[in-house]
Amino acid sequence: MRLLRGADFRNLWLGETVSLFGDQVTLIALPLAAVLVLDADAAEMGYLTAAALIPHLLFSLPAGAWLERVERRRWLMIASDVARAGFLASIPVAYAFDALTFGQLYAVAFGAGALSVLFNVSDASLFQTIVPRDRFVEASSLLNGSRAFSFVAGPTVAGFLVRAVSAPGALVADALSFLCSGALLGRIRPREPQADGDQGGITVGLRWIAGSPLVRASLLATATINFFNFVFWALFILYATRALGVRPGVLGLVLGAGAFGGVLGSLVTGRLSRRFGVGPVMIAGSVLFFASDLSKPVTGQSLDVNCGHWMAP
Repeated sequence: MRLLRGADFRNLWLGETVSLFGDQVTLIALPLAAVLVLDADAAEMGYLTAAALIPHLLFSLPAGAWLERVERRRWLMIASDVARAGFLASIPVAYAFDALTFGQLYAVAFGAGALSVLFNVSDASLFQTIVPRDRFVEASSLLNGSRAFSFVAGPTVAGFLVRAVSAPGALVADALSFLCSGALLGRIRPREPQADGDQGGITVGLRWIAGSPLVRASLLATATINFFNFVFWALFILYATRALGVRPGVLGLVLGAGAFGGVLGSLVTGRLSRRFGVGPVMIAGSVLFFASDLSKPVTGQSLDVNCGHWMAP
């Protein structure tokens, strides 16, 4: 593709690909550290999930408004990468000295979540600076392809890393991915937009959402799905490892295989939308999204019997 011939976009794409892959490692390794090392219960898993998500609720809107008045957003992204690497690297260090605690896991989850908000909001601005407007679709397809690949391969690799070097040790891979992302961003030389002195960013954004029935409904639907999906994920790894006895390597394989559904869905979404309309497809997707989650408690025992014995801890 022509876009990949440009050094700036190529470095941005490579950096995000590596970072997305590392994120999938953390998605499994961090809760497994709580379950396997600290013997977490359901409440503690809920607190860990909440610690990672609260920054998105608290800081997304203020971060967007503040970053409109900041010029060097790329440097903020690099600083966020380095800081997140430091947060994650602190877990295997503490584990090596037998000093890992739930308080540290909560602090790391919260700190990494807050820095992710800062990074992601800045990333949207950097993307528009680097990619020509007539190439937005092509660039987005490349980034979404990397995301889909990370969903498939990341959990599988994470499971085997946890089995090989423990859950805290697997977090070293994500720390390194953030350092790699920061190094690649450091090679980009974009013309960043000038800061906007307008102080009404949050108010204007909220008014626009409130005045758009379509956006308002989509936002509420997405928030509802995300809320219950995070409730599910707060307990799923605990249920799979403790109640079913599924080993980390098998858990990674199962989650990676499940991500193929997202890849297939992306391939048929356009055709379904053209045939039935965007609205009906969104409604159907929102309802069917949880069908697989409802089936997991029913099929869980079969999963344990059929594949739980494949590998030892």
